[in-house]
Amino acid sequence: MKLDIKNFLRNLSVDKKRNVIVIMGIAGIILIFASNFIHIEKSEPEETTSPQSEQLTVESYRKQLEEELKEIVSSIDGAGHVEILITMDSTIEDVYVLEKNVNEKSNQIGGENSFDSESEYKEENEYVIIKNKDGSEQAVLQKQVMPKIRGVLVVCDGGGNTVTREKITNAVASVLNISTGKVYVTN
Repeated sequence: MKLDIKNFLRNLSVDKKRNVIVIMGIAGIILIFASNFIHIEKSEPEETTSPQSEQLTVESYRKQLEEELKEIVSSIDGAGHVEILITMDSTIEDVYVLEKNVNEKSNQIGGENSFDSESEYKEENEYVIIKNKDGSEQAVLQKQVMPKIRGVLVVCDGGGNTVTREKITNAVASVLNISTGKVYVTN
């Protein structure tokens, strides 16, 4: 009887090991199947900012330039309180990526043994299109051409002083890469 108990305990421990292995296997299979039904949202890394995501309006571009100029001009000695108005020529122009296809068509003149031929080239341009994650399509934006600046008006406390006015005019013209004739400073 002592042998039967020892065998029983020995068999029991082997059965426990076997039961644990079987239970772990079943749990693994359940987890694999459950993963198909449980949707864990993966946070995808932010896409690098493309020109399309940074599209500006003429108004926001103008206001941004005015604020930056106001900060610069107000730091000029003698300028005092500053207000700036910038006028623009046109709108922002979007330039899209084009794919050029050149087709050559050759015509032989004078028959089969003739060496004279005319070649006709036909060039076709097509926009490069990408498909978004949501299935929509859009052309690839290469760059945005900002509108040209027509003129800048600077109204400041120191605009009546000739030296201050010249400093401000030269600073604004340099920053915006325009001629000094397009900058008017007054008080």
